[in-house]
Amino acid sequence: MRSRLTTLRRNLSQSLGFVPGCIVALYTVLGVVLVEVDKRAPGEESPWIFQGDAQGARTVLSVISGSLITVAGLTFSITIVVLQLASSQFSPRILRTFFADRTTQVTIGTFVGIFVYALLVLRAVGSVGDAGFVPRLSVTAGALLAIVAVILLIVFLNHVARLIQVSHVAAELTHKTLGRLDVLYPERFGTAIPDADGPAALERWRTEPPGRLFAERPGFVQRVASEDLIRVLRGSGAERVVVLSRPGDLVALDTVLAEVWPAAAGERCTSAVREAIVLGPERDLHEDVAFGLRQLADIALRAISPGINDPATAVTCIGYLRSILTRLAERELPASVRRVDGLTVVVARRSLKEDLDVLLQISRYVDGDAWVAGELLQAAGACVRAARDAGAAERTQTALALVETIAERAIREAGSAADVTDLRRVTADIRAAV
Repeated sequence: MRSRLTTLRRNLSQSLGFVPGCIVALYTVLGVVLVEVDKRAPGEESPWIFQGDAQGARTVLSVISGSLITVAGLTFSITIVVLQLASSQFSPRILRTFFADRTTQVTIGTFVGIFVYALLVLRAVGSVGDAGFVPRLSVTAGALLAIVAVILLIVFLNHVARLIQVSHVAAELTHKTLGRLDVLYPERFGTAIPDADGPAALERWRTEPPGRLFAERPGFVQRVASEDLIRVLRGSGAERVVVLSRPGDLVALDTVLAEVWPAAAGERCTSAVREAIVLGPERDLHEDVAFGLRQLADIALRAISPGINDPATAVTCIGYLRSILTRLAERELPASVRRVDGLTVVVARRSLKEDLDVLLQISRYVDGDAWVAGELLQAAGACVRAARDAGAAERTQTALALVETIAERAIREAGSAADVTDLRRVTADIRAAV
């Protein structure tokens, strides 16, 4: 339950409804509280406090409320246009990043919140004692909030202008992905991490028929709460549990989420496994570093498509992919096998080869562009050197095999002898570095 609540809180914070709704609620409370303060302590004579009559207060509040709802509508329109542009020019999978943008959320919430505040204060004018009651402090606060809204509108327009720049989008994606990578994979390769030979153990276990646990609904795996799973399954009768789904995987109703030994314990473990594996309608970067890679690769692929033909954007994205992949090449995967009180739990992990596949996918659509192909080779070569420096021989060979595959295709599709010479030189330099 705790893992689901954590995921729900994160999903709500990355929507265009929750944070603005909370801000509107705060402005509603502010409007009610300030009116009550005005009822009990009428504002004193001061040049800083509104001194007009009831009609003047109504005029001021009407102007504020009318202007703010108009500006809020404009903000909604700009946001929708930006989302449409991001979906068509970058990738549909990047919309979650735009939904989570705090500046947009705060701007929408503030504009609507000030509108609601002005309405609440407006209905209080002339409503206490006699028709001449004026909530002076509340009207003054409303005027100050209107000035804040104007400043926020300027900030929002500047922010949106930066938000739709592909270089800014790629940089933000990379920054967030590297941040999650450092949290999920904090140790460098070679650090002593308690583990066991998961694949070999799995082969031994599968000599016995397991109990298979299926997904209750389709969706993307957003989180695998292994700690919660271990805590709940202790004492359930299960001896060995293998979680086959990983964050980022798309599961269907016939997808096996986990296998349990002995098979008789499978039914008792079903609810616990489904509770620990949180599904959602879309991927989430929080535990899925590959989602950041996927988004950058999508932008690069769309940039080199015949309809757009923007290799410079593709090269920019490949450069950011290189930063993430080299960090992955030198990081140690968390332990996949855990043993607690007679219970053994194996959690599936992504391999470096699967992460490097984004470069291979881009290479299939380069179509003879030596510039983009050369950048792909440089990115793969950087992964070779990072794995070599970390002492990871298997990873080094995996990355080197990718270099050979990309080079073979690029040389075959090169448009000139000069391009072939350059690509062969880059490939030879990478081989020499091993």
